[in-house]
Formats: sequence, C-alpha cells, structure tokens
Amino acid sequence: MTSTRHTVLLRSSWATVNIGDVAHSPGVVRAFQRFAPEVEVVLWPVRLEERERSMLRHALPDLRVVDGTLDGDGPSTSELAAAIDGADVLMHGSGADAFQSTEIDWWRRHVGRPYGYFGVTVDPLCPPTAATLPELARMVDLLPPSYLDDDVKDRLDGADFVYCRETLTLATLRSQKITRPDLAFGPDGTFAFDHIDAVAAARLLEGLGLEPGRFACFVPRLRYSPYAKIYGTDPTREQMRRDAVNRATVTHDLAVLAAAIETWVRVSGLPAVVVPEMSYAVELAHEHLPSLVSPETLRQVRLLDRYWPLEEATGVYAASSLVVSMECHSPILAARHAIPTIYLRQPTETTKSQMFADLGAPDLVIELDHRAAAMVVAAVTDIATDPAPAVARSRRVAANADDRLRAAVRACVAGQPIGLPVQVGSGDA
Repeated sequence: MTSTRHTVLLRSSWATVNIGDVAHSPGVVRAFQRFAPEVEVVLWPVRLEERERSMLRHALPDLRVVDGTLDGDGPSTSELAAAIDGADVLMHGSGADAFQSTEIDWWRRHVGRPYGYFGVTVDPLCPPTAATLPELARMVDLLPPSYLDDDVKDRLDGADFVYCRETLTLATLRSQKITRPDLAFGPDGTFAFDHIDAVAAARLLEGLGLEPGRFACFVPRLRYSPYAKIYGTDPTREQMRRDAVNRATVTHDLAVLAAAIETWVRVSGLPAVVVPEMSYAVELAHEHLPSLVSPETLRQVRLLDRYWPLEEATGVYAASSLVVSMECHSPILAARHAIPTIYLRQPTETTKSQMFADLGAPDLVIELDHRAAAMVVAAVTDIATDPAPAVARSRRVAANADDRLRAAVRACVAGQPIGLPVQVGSGDA
C-alpha cells in the first residue's frame, strides 16, 4: 500500500433482511469518518432497498453510493466505472466470509491497485459445526496448513491488509500460512455504527406503552437462518437439513430466552419487548414465545409485530435497560450506547462469536448448553439488581473496539501494519 490513498471503494451491504448486515456498511464508513476524515469512502453495495438508502442519506449525507455489477465486459454502469477509476483501494467490508471473489479477482486482473478486507470472518468449520467457542478454537488448531482452498489463500495472500473480526479467524489464517504483513484483528464495522432515529424509537415505545430506561429487549433466532423461506426460493438439500435442525431445537433454545424474560419481569418488575434482528424472527416470536412464558409474565411482554429499520432498532436499544439477544449484532449495537447486554450463543454459530472475548468481555457470552438457563437467570438477575458492572462492560467493549478500529483505519491509510498486540483467542483486548 502507499501513503497517498484518498478514496476507498467499499464493497459491502450484503443483505437487508438482517439489521446486523445493514449496519456493516455505515459502521465502516463512520469508522473512517472518525479516524481518517481525510479519506473518502464510496459505497458499492451488493443489496440495498429504499429503506436502507434512506437511512444512509440521513446518517451519512455526504456518502456517495454507486450501483452496478461486473461482467465479462467490465462494470455494468458508468458510475461504477468512474468509481473504480477513481479509487485508490478496493475494500471488502465486514461480513461472514471473504466471499466477494468475482470483484477481487477482476480488480487484481484489470486494476492492479491495492485491495484488502476489513473486519471479516473466515470460518474454516462452516457449514457450521455444532460446538462451543473453546471447542471451535481446538478444532481450528488441529486443521492442517493446507486446509483452505488455494484460490481463497491466493486472494488473501495477495491483499494489502486483512483485518479479521475475531481472533479465531486470525488463528486460522496464520495457521494457513497467510503471510501478509498487515494480518491482524480488526473489529466488525458494526461497532462504529452510532446513528439512531430517536423520533421513530420514541413513537414505537409510546405505542407499546414503554418508558425509556424501564424495559428490556429480547431477540430470538433459530440455529440456522431460513433463507429459502425468507427469499421464497426452493430449499437445497443443505437447507432442508438445517430446517430439520431448527425444528428439533427451537423449543429448547427459545426456552432459555423465555427464562431470561421471566427473570427480568420478576426481578425488575418492568416489561419486556421481543424484537427481531432478522425479518423472520417476527413470526418466530409470535409462534413460539407465548407458550414458553407464564401467563402472568406474558401480560408484561410486548411482541413487535413487524421487522424494523436499523436506526429505529438502535434507538430502542439505546433507550432500554438491557438487551438479551440470540443474534450477534444486537449486543454490538447495544454496547455502542453503554447498554447492558447478553449474547446467548447457539452451538451452530460461527467463529464470529469470539469477537466479544477479543474485546475484553468473555462473560457477555452464554453458550446455549445444559447450563444456559441457570446462567442466564443469574446474569439477568445481577443486571436487574445492579446494572453498573454490565454498563461498564459495554463501555469497555465499545472503547476497545474503537481502539482497534482506529488502529486498523490509520494502518490502512498509512500503509503500515496495525501494530497492536493481541494473543489469539485469549480474550485480551
């Protein structure tokens, strides 16, 4: 990389059915605005609906968004061609994998300027292997150094920087002999997302009969996101298998979330609201949760009846007393606003779950095993009784993420390695 970079072309915005995916792009842009304001980031989205474009216009009014794809003839639009011509670096945004192979390969062949990855997971055990985080760490350690596909290794090794959003990915790439000098831990861009729609959040709370600071949010999920159902496509054999796993485990898993709801209502005396991180979770909550909590508790539970925009969700989280989530990104959004949060990690989740330990909060994660119900009851009781330690934990996570994001952004701009030590898989920040 050179030190003369002025424009970053960010390939990101993977999906709109998950507010965590929506938050990746504006989070990365905000990180650059805060820590390298002299750099322009141009967003090249994979998928944006009008709702998300409206949010970007309000949250980031100076952001330039270019649409288009690459085919055999090159860029499909003139605006994309101009953006590629004017970009000093192509950046693969935060996400579940280093999956934009077409764009990276085309850039390498036809452009030849620097490229890199910002806050990605490369989970070598995906499709997900049911395991706890310590078990995943052991499995990663046992993989042979020739495990990754050669084309994946070639793209990563050809990059000017690879920032892994958790240290299990970092351990994987080091063990696979990825030799880039700037291979380091660099958090998910969602940690930098700080935009809220306070008006929409206040309107929602009023409609639900909730008062700021006097309610908790609970976020359900299945072990596997039902993408065939979400997108209305015919399921593959693998998706059929995943659906069977979901149906076999949904009651067990949501019973742990229900225990958290019961505990919150009983100990705090305050209401709970069940909200989605992914669009399908609205139906999931209405179908299963009412039968898993007592009738007395159910009178204090609101079930949001729609999927919601990211900025409204963040505003509600910021106004809450606690966010308990079976999804990974709602705790990130809550921590940014110093809200106590608990992440209930399902055994089919990827190595991305390691990110909280890497940022100094391993106790924020509760594994959904045979001890989970007792652990979540204790954790929610502690927060309802004395929230100060959990508030401090969220502040610590956000501050450690900022330190890492600042270092990663400045390293990208300067063309120098990130320079912050981290012990792989240790939980050290």
